Amino acid sequence: MDYKIFQLLHQFAGRLAILDLLAVFLAQYLPYFLLLFFILLLFGKLRYGTDKWLKRLHCIFLAVLALLISRGLIVSALRFFWPRPRPFVVLNFQPLVDHPVTAAFPSAHAVIYFVLATIAYFIDRRWGIYFFIAAALNALARVFVGVHWPSDVVAGALLGIVVVLVLRRLLPKPTP
Repeated sequence: MDYKIFQLLHQFAGRLAILDLLAVFLAQYLPYFLLLFFILLLFGKLRYGTDKWLKRLHCIFLAVLALLISRGLIVSALRFFWPRPRPFVVLNFQPLVDHPVTAAFPSAHAVIYFVLATIAYFIDRRWGIYFFIAAALNALARVFVGVHWPSDVVAGALLGIVVVLVLRRLLPKPTP
């Protein structure tokens, strides 16, 4: 099933230059914009009340802790114990973006940007939805360009979301 979905998405790579350029942008450069917009959202949206710095610090702490646990611990452990090869290695083709030959499961990009999207959603729902859409486009583009299997990005997305939700439950809420 993973292979079939991968083929469905990747079959269009290399056929239309504009589609390839869009996929490369979404896979490689969109993450920089997401990070920038997350910082702007964090410092622009949380303006209300005297406890704005406390709320900012809480969001920053939540993001850092979620990224350390999800990307730093869980992804590293999964890749160590199950070093799943990337599609371009298994199927022997040149991906549209340069990428080192490392383990693919789960997608670290998906983990990182779904962590940010989930936190953005709790800051501002409308912007959070935009973040989720952008993170999903990045994940699909990484499959399209040939550096991830679909299950890699789905697992990364779920991992990022779940870690934030669990940490929000466990961490104390900021109080002025």
